[in-house]
Amino acid sequence: MPSASWWWRRLLGMAATLLGVLFVTFAMLELAPVDRAQLAVARAQQNVAFADLDARERALVRLRVRYGLLDEHTLEPEPLPRRFGRWLWHAVTLRWHGPADEPRQFWERLARAVPVTGMVGGLALALGTCVGVWLGVRLGCRTGGLADRLASPVLFTLAGVPEFVLAALLTLLLASGGLGWLPGGGLHRQGSEALVWWARWLDGLWHLVLPVGVLATGPFVLVTRFVRDAVARAAQQPFAAALRGFGAEPALLRRRLLRHGLLALLPLTGGLLPMLVGGSIVVESLFHLDGMGQLAYRAARELDQPMVMAVVLVTSVVTLLALLAADLLQQWLDPRVQRP
Repeated sequence: MPSASWWWRRLLGMAATLLGVLFVTFAMLELAPVDRAQLAVARAQQNVAFADLDARERALVRLRVRYGLLDEHTLEPEPLPRRFGRWLWHAVTLRWHGPADEPRQFWERLARAVPVTGMVGGLALALGTCVGVWLGVRLGCRTGGLADRLASPVLFTLAGVPEFVLAALLTLLLASGGLGWLPGGGLHRQGSEALVWWARWLDGLWHLVLPVGVLATGPFVLVTRFVRDAVARAAQQPFAAALRGFGAEPALLRRRLLRHGLLALLPLTGGLLPMLVGGSIVVESLFHLDGMGQLAYRAARELDQPMVMAVVLVTSVVTLLALLAADLLQQWLDPRVQRP
């Protein structure tokens, strides 16, 4: 097991990484060449016109003070580190919502999005990993064979196709624009509320075929290539030659090589989450899924800083915890991995 010093170093490194990611995101939103107060005033003017220019300027000053952009006493611009420190204190005390947000509505939006992204991302990760491990072991046991020569250009092509292109092609081919076999978006069809629970459950799974398949493509390609290379290297080791010399069955040899492929895959598992997070923004937008990716896209488009920071905070914490879990699991399964 890791020593106490390893735990302290790892936790401090995770905290520093999290703070760095949050500060960079906060700074990009704060330094963007768009004034949130002016946007709020422009939206308000669509319904209620200001009496004169002075009234509009006073409203801008009040909003900038409310957003923490100006000091309420001197009306001077607040320094960026002080604004970030204020937001960080609010985040620690779970006041993630902004001054213009209703706390209940903010948390309800976040609570609705997290299960959708968790379900789509979890299914995509499971599908891509399982199929990738199976295919990687098969290809690694027969490097240079016909299947390996055919799979390499296919995997290379899939790795270079962006998610939005793949989603658009599959939608045109299999959904409403083509054969019509699969639904083109949403989690349920209209009128699904009247269905019994198992029919509604199956309807939800049917609607997830395309988004999960598109989102699983990236992990599938990465896992397949990684496991294939690890198994191919293990197949050249002396133990594999000894098993072949003793006349071991191919199934037994594949099981032994599978263990080496899985051990080599463990450091990669935590790094798959950022790939899913980035892909979820595209997939959820194209397939009209109200998840974290869609929520982050809308918040960034509307300069909804509190929601953007909340999404970045949640995804960053989950990613760092996944990396830590993968490292601990690798040490537990492989005694050769030592951490001081």
